[in-house]
Amino acid sequence: MSERTSVSVVLIAGVLAAVSLGKFSPFLDEVRDGFGLSLTAAGWLTSSITVMAAAAATTVGRWSGAERSRPVLGWGLVAIGLSGLFTSVLAEVAWQLYALRLVEAVGYVAIMVAGPSLLVQVKDHGVRKWALALWGMCIPAGLATAAAVGGLLSDAGWRVWLMAPALASLLLGLLVPWTVAPWSAGSPADDDSAQVSPPGRSGGAVWLLASGFALVTMVGLAVVTMLPVFLSTEKGLSQGRAGALTSVVAASSILGSVAAGYLLQRGVRSVSLFVSALSMPLLGAGVFLAPAWSASFVAAALLMVVNGIVVAAVFSALPAVSGVAGAARAAGTVTQVGSLGTLLGPPVFGAAQELIGWWAAVPLVMAVALAGVVALSTAIRRSAPATSEV
Repeated sequence: MSERTSVSVVLIAGVLAAVSLGKFSPFLDEVRDGFGLSLTAAGWLTSSITVMAAAAATTVGRWSGAERSRPVLGWGLVAIGLSGLFTSVLAEVAWQLYALRLVEAVGYVAIMVAGPSLLVQVKDHGVRKWALALWGMCIPAGLATAAAVGGLLSDAGWRVWLMAPALASLLLGLLVPWTVAPWSAGSPADDDSAQVSPPGRSGGAVWLLASGFALVTMVGLAVVTMLPVFLSTEKGLSQGRAGALTSVVAASSILGSVAAGYLLQRGVRSVSLFVSALSMPLLGAGVFLAPAWSASFVAAALLMVVNGIVVAAVFSALPAVSGVAGAARAAGTVTQVGSLGTLLGPPVFGAAQELIGWWAAVPLVMAVALAGVVALSTAIRRSAPATSEV
């Protein structure tokens, strides 16, 4: 099998995992009514996958290692597929819904850890850079897919909708052994980026990379979360229009991932892309201080493009920071710390808005983005002795 086939399957797996993350959103009111859930309980139904990632991703990464990445990816897809099928057919009471969601969360974490580990093993230097950069677009692409396809199937109901990604995940999971190249120990990549960093440097660099990733994604998710409320309450847009504009803003992150892949393949260093996060404070000011809703929308979309660029650069830096053998553990650390950022971002920014006002988001974005750039740049400096690629 070709490396491009392996990469395609891994990326599709990442998108399906993200679809699983957002699949209840288009039908949240219907599910609430059907199971008698409060708004808070329904929120936990959506975010419980992220909670699992925040709690266990590093442990999964340590257990799987590079050599187990392929079966872990397959098992993760099968877990998501079976959970979705059982939910659509069997779930009748709330505890069943949450129990099956827990199984799905395990599958989600497995895919988020195994995916980057497999992509790091790609031996073609150019393909690997593209693949790792595009991994960063899996979550926004999956969430956008869930919103779009779920909307199209709204008349069929949430149970019918859940069967679609479940069947796709189950099928792909069963095909993983024949479509994804196995781990090949002792086969070096075509450059030094896949070599293991010095023992004293690698661990600290990974945690710094993960911390920077969490800070940047905190900004992106907080802006996307707050934007529909801001547009409806401050700019007078209807909730439906504000929601539609926000979905476009969220999807803008995909453009950033594609742009980063193009730049990285042409020799631009990851650390240069990290610096683009310094534009986030200015763009944040454009979002919350602009006089017209259209200017706020454009600024938010550009901020998410930058978010996509930085996220792509983080994953492209994994082989330089951790090496192939440590990629699974590093991916787990990045996923876990990043999930903590996504959990904390909306409540932190929301609390600042309630206490001070919308303008409080501007200095908060500045502080968080600056700290993120410092952490990411320091991670690269620590790994620099092992490779010149980053």
